[in-house]
Amino acid sequence: MSKLLAVDLDGTLFYPKQVTHRISKKNVAFLRKWIDAGNKVVLVSSRSNDFTNKLDKEIKRPVDVINHLGAKIRINGEMVKDVCIDKDHLTSVLNEIRENFDTMAYMICTDEYPMVMRGNKDLNAFKRFLYKFWYFMQGKYKEKYIVDNDVFEKQLATARTFMARILFGVKKKKNSAKAKEMNKKLRERFPDIEFSWTDIIIEMSPAGCTKSNSLNFYVEKTGFKKEDVYVVGDSGNDITMFQEYYEHSYCMAHSYSSVKKYAKHVISRVHNLDKLVLEGEKNDPII
Repeated sequence: MSKLLAVDLDGTLFYPKQVTHRISKKNVAFLRKWIDAGNKVVLVSSRSNDFTNKLDKEIKRPVDVINHLGAKIRINGEMVKDVCIDKDHLTSVLNEIRENFDTMAYMICTDEYPMVMRGNKDLNAFKRFLYKFWYFMQGKYKEKYIVDNDVFEKQLATARTFMARILFGVKKKKNSAKAKEMNKKLRERFPDIEFSWTDIIIEMSPAGCTKSNSLNFYVEKTGFKKEDVYVVGDSGNDITMFQEYYEHSYCMAHSYSSVKKYAKHVISRVHNLDKLVLEGEKNDPII
């Protein structure tokens, strides 16, 4: 029976990070072997469609994509879902967040720009430098972005926005905990928008666009059985996938313990699934 691998990108398929390729050679070899065996791969990420299109050249096999946590879904090269967040509501929500929470910056992903950033009053010159340095160090993994408050506001008012992000700061230990706590409050305050915690960032997506909901949509469209779906991830936005597809859920060993507890299995590399699934070997706690 054909199997479906639903795999996250950052921290998962992109782990460990490479200098010359976005995906390690061992992970690429595994994906090709998985697909050549008659199985299917769907990339499940908050990344943009423009970015994931670049991965085709590395994998050199047909893969489907769930972008922006499901705001956009591509199956066999065809866009089967394309939704956005209501402009007026998103503007209202972001204004309230700015007034009530201590945040560093905001980002939106639109039709025109993969990422537009608006600095909060706390985004001083030094923090702008730190972010630019961090962005430069991302190498092949970075997406195009601009920092321009005016463009941000114009895009927010006129463009179709698929995802918004709230950046709490550049200090990982302090701001990761802060983002996680605020994520809970925002989910309660605004139940008509999806909020998910990813390290120092909170992601906002259209109603219903969680990884589990989007994967359920994909599974229904493609006809896979739930017991044939394998999910792999590493962060807070992967938790819904772990819960929905628990029996075949795999979390990366380097993930936060608060994320790992939701998955049934723990692995250190995506390509470990070659032996664990394709060769039918039993799972160890960490492989």
